[in-house]
Formats: sequence, C-alpha cells, structure tokens
Amino acid sequence: MKLDISLPLAGNISSAEGSDSSDVHLCSPGYDLIFADTKGITHLSLEETDDDDELALRYKEALDAAKKKAANSSHICAVLGCEDCTAEEYDCGAFEAAVFDYLEKMTLLRDLGAELILLYGCSRLWQMRAGVIAGEQAEIPVMVTVNADEDGKSENEIDYIAALITLQSLGAAAFGISSTDGIDKLPELLETALPHAEIPLIAVADLNSLDKTELRRMAYSGASVFINTAPDPDGSTADSLSELAVVFEPESEKDSYAAAVESEVFFLPDNIELSQPIECDWGMSDDLIDMDDENINSVCIILKSSDDVSLLAVNSNMSRLPVTVHANETNTLEAALRYFTGRLIVDSRCAIDKDQIRQLCDKYGAILY
Repeated sequence: MKLDISLPLAGNISSAEGSDSSDVHLCSPGYDLIFADTKGITHLSLEETDDDDELALRYKEALDAAKKKAANSSHICAVLGCEDCTAEEYDCGAFEAAVFDYLEKMTLLRDLGAELILLYGCSRLWQMRAGVIAGEQAEIPVMVTVNADEDGKSENEIDYIAALITLQSLGAAAFGISSTDGIDKLPELLETALPHAEIPLIAVADLNSLDKTELRRMAYSGASVFINTAPDPDGSTADSLSELAVVFEPESEKDSYAAAVESEVFFLPDNIELSQPIECDWGMSDDLIDMDDENINSVCIILKSSDDVSLLAVNSNMSRLPVTVHANETNTLEAALRYFTGRLIVDSRCAIDKDQIRQLCDKYGAILY
C-alpha cells in the first residue's frame, strides 16, 4: 500500500534487540512520525488471556499516549514485531496463522487511529511477507525493517536486496535498513539498494551521533525516511532531519526486474531459459541444490496439488537459480505465490485464463514470463 504522506519523515524507536514494548521510545512534539508503544502487546503478554477487550484497551492506551506527544502534522505509527505473530518453524500453516494474527492486530490498530504499521525486528522473510499481506487486507500501509551486515546479509542469511525486491513487489510501503557493522556502513547499503527501490528507503540507526553533513549524506545515499534508534530528548536530530530536501522519487527508473529467494536475489536477463520441468517430491531439495547447467537460467517446477505447494514452500531457499512455477489449477498457482518465501516467476503457458494469471501475479508481486 502506498505511503501517501509527506517525506522525509523522522521518528524515534528503541533499537534494543528482543526488546519488549517498554523499550520503545515515544517521540516528542515536532516529529513527523510518532511511534505508538504497541510492540509486544500480545495475548501471551496479557497473562495468556484471550480477552480481545484487554488487547484493545492496551492498544488504545499506547495510541493515546502517542497522540498526546504528537504535533498536529504528525502521523501515528504502531509498531509490531515477530512476537506479534505465530513465530513457528515455517510451513503453510504457520504462515496463515501469522497473517491472521497480524491482520487482527493491524485492523484493531487502524480502527483505533494508527495510520501506519512498522514491522520491526522480524528475523525471517516469511514473517515480513505475512505482515505485508495482512496490511494489504487491513488497508493500512506497512513499513518493514531489516538488519544487514556490510555484505548485505542478516544474522539468518536473509539478503537485504532480496527482501527489498520481495516486499516492495508484494506491496510494502517503505523498506528500512540498519547496519550491524556500524553506522558508517549504512550509506553504502542504502546506495546499493537505491537502484532497485520502488518504495522509500528508511535509514535505521542511532542518528544522534551524526552531524548535518553526515545526515545529508545518508539522505543522498537513498534514505527518505529516518528512524532514530536512540532517544532524542531535545529534538536536535529531528530538527536537522527536517532541513533535508531530498525525497524519494518513485517515478524514476529502477532495476527491479528480479526474482528472489530468502538468501539471494536474481536479476533476470531478457530471455529466460528454463530447466527441464522438476516435479515436487521429498528429494526436491537435492534437485534444487544440484541444478547446475550453463544452458539454463531458471529452474522450472511443476505444481499439481497443495502438497506440491507445501514442498516448494519449505524448500524454496535451496535453489541457486530463480524459480519459475507452472500450474494448471488457479488455486494451486495462488497458493504457490502466497507461500513462496521470495519472488516467483510464473510460466505464462499455464492452462489458466491469462487475465487470472496476471491478476495473481499483480496481487503477489510475481513476474509473468
């Protein structure tokens, strides 16, 4: 969903890894983006009660507290993390549970006055995808942040460009990057991401240590949204950010013709040469790993049933080539697009109405070939 608000934005949130909601710093007046203290408020945190009224009350308290600190022009952003969904080992059931949990919370937060959702601190791409899909259903923009080292990898080997390509194609409103190797590495990460970004990029860091020149460099490297991971009690950092004039220009040409799995992004040539079709079975992970043929540049997988989709979903990250799927049933194709942890290519020769295929590709950000 489009982030249809004035940029650049600035906000403030705690960076403490694994932090609970009490570690989230609310912003003082003058910020454009105010974070509500909602991260970690779950049924489990409410002494394992399933009382939806209690959840709503806690959310309302957090949003009301944020609104009191907000200037008239501020936008209220609620924060959710992976603890706010069912964070089980990945399979299709865990994904649907996560979408349901996020959707319940996002709908409630939207109805209580939140204008945006920040998905913060999720460690797996499937959790991020679940949050973005839930946001589309709840009709509220969702911004997502990823931690990356200087090589562009998270601690769970998520490639941050693959995450950007996947999430923006799915409908994320903005994509945040923080550097695990120090703030001085962040401009380089932003510069690398910018040519592929169709949505605003967020610089996530302790920005208090940067002077105006360094903040300007961050902006020219690609950041048009800023999240300060340390308290800014006197508002001096926010004042410096408000002087920046660089904004994201979505109409500029981007190199985002790419497929992805969680650990790798694949920029595609004009002509895609498919492998011989591979059928899904319990040995498909070995088939994907062993796929090494200089005459092909995408692996083609035949999907005949929901069982095939489940096998593809749990083995998706084994491929070292972009994945093209072929299915002749609409429900099977949609399930594959929904559960694949990355960005798929769809074979246009599927025995499905072409308009339906295009609609599904648009809905899930897939590439039709």
